[in-house]
Parts: sequence; structure tokens; C-alpha cells
Amino acid sequence: MRPLWLALLVGLAACTAAPAPSSPKPKAVATINVLADLVAQVAGDRVEVFSLIPVGGDPHTYEPVPRDVQKVAEAQLVFYNGLGLEKWLEKLIENAGGQRVSVVLTRGLRPTVQTEGRYRGDPDPHLWMDPVFAKTYVVNARDALVAFDPGGRPVYEANAARTLRELDGLDTWIRQQVAQIPPQRRKLVTTHDAFRYFGQRYGFRVVGTIWGISTEDEPSAQEIARLVDRIRAEGVPAVFVETTLNPKLMERVAREAGVRVGEKLYGDSLGPPGSDADTYVKMMRHNVRAIVEALR
Repeated sequence: MRPLWLALLVGLAACTAAPAPSSPKPKAVATINVLADLVAQVAGDRVEVFSLIPVGGDPHTYEPVPRDVQKVAEAQLVFYNGLGLEKWLEKLIENAGGQRVSVVLTRGLRPTVQTEGRYRGDPDPHLWMDPVFAKTYVVNARDALVAFDPGGRPVYEANAARTLRELDGLDTWIRQQVAQIPPQRRKLVTTHDAFRYFGQRYGFRVVGTIWGISTEDEPSAQEIARLVDRIRAEGVPAVFVETTLNPKLMERVAREAGVRVGEKLYGDSLGPPGSDADTYVKMMRHNVRAIVEALR
């Protein structure tokens, strides 16, 4: 049997060695992983950031599941794009109950493109496809995080400044890459209409798409035939499939038009972890390399 003093010493050592419980980090959710990455770049280690929609998910047709309600219920902040992208979000937040800060990342941006189809006249929400516009997302994330957690201001401001510099570098790099494509070949045909802001920034014309800005409406046979005719008439060198959509229709269009299908593009979702598109900047670089390779 150990002496009493030894037992007390062992107990004291055990108490000293045990880590002090740390308060959990605040949690934030973003609707799509593209936004989650931009927010996480600013948040650093001070806030845990989660995406509601998994890799490869389509925000236009997404239907929340019970775990999404739980994620929102546990979060102190919700970051979303707005402009009609997440038409399911309001009901999700209502079902989660409680109080939290909601942050629309497109605040201050003026969309210049409108939708067709079911939501005709609504603004095109894909502003993040323009890296210059993405800088506003970063600034809005920074301001929201500073307001929520003033003690983290130095971290958030430093992280945001670094990310803004990275986006400036991305913009410069894209312009250099696009210069390899003759102006008459800067024509885009994609599975859904997510690249107009990108096209406006870098001198591409969107000749056509299978789906409109929303992917909820199936195209008719007549619409597909008209797209094939436009591709032929315009001399489009290649067409592109996005990772969140079924490629079969675009593959059929390409066969009928006699053009190639370029490497897949990312728009509404990043690539899986470890891929060459698992962050916003890497996603955009992947897209540009694929577009340049197919069109130059």
C-alpha cells in the first residue's frame, strides 16, 4: 500500500498534467463549399467553417437533409451568396430555430446579368466566378467576423489582406493565360449558365448553355437542336461540362456539332479534398487552364 503522501502527490501530478478544458470555437456554416473556402481563409483558426452542400452538390436543386438543420442549429454564423441562389435557406434557418448572424456575401455588388427560364428576370447569382468580385466576398466575410469577434480583428484583417493579394495575383494570372486564346476563339458553351461574369471580366462570349442559370428546368429537344446550330454557326472550338451536372446531354451536343468536350469545369462546387480544385483559387486556375487548352 502506498503512503498517503505518495498517493496525494500522484493525484496532484495527474491533475496538473490534465489539459485544461478549452472553450469550443465558434462555428460558421456556408451554403456552398466555394463560399466556405473563402470564409475559412479569413477565419483562420478562430472559427470552424463548414459547408452545407457537399462536394459535387448543385445549390440550385439542393434539398436540405436533417444534418443540415443540426449544423445550422449549432452555428453562430451563416454565410450565404444571396441573389436567389439558396432558395431553400430561409426555411432551413427557420427549422433550426435559435438566433445567429446571417451574412450575405454579395452585399455591395450589383449583378448585371439576369436569369431566363423559371426565374426569368432574377439576378444571376454566380458573381464568385469573377475573382475581382470574389474580393468583395472576402471583405464582407472579414467585416462580419470582426463584428462577431472583435478580439480576432488582427487575425481576420491579416488573413483577409493575404487573401485579397492572392485574388489580385489570380486576376493577373488569368489575364496572362487568356491572352493565349485568339479573340475570335474566346467563346464558351457550358452545361449551365454560370460563366457570364467570368466571361465579362476576361473577354469571353457565352454562346450558349444547356441549362440556364438555374438547373431546375430540363431543356427541350428544340433547345438542344438550336444550341447545336449555334455552335456550328459560331465555329466554337470546344464545349465544357461542369462537375455538378450530368455530362450526357453535352456529350450528345458535342457529337452532333462535331466539336470536342474540354476538361470538366468547376462552378457551383469545389473539387474533392486533395484535388487540383479543392480551394477557390485552385478551382479558378483549373478552369482557366482547361479553357485555354481547349480554345487556343
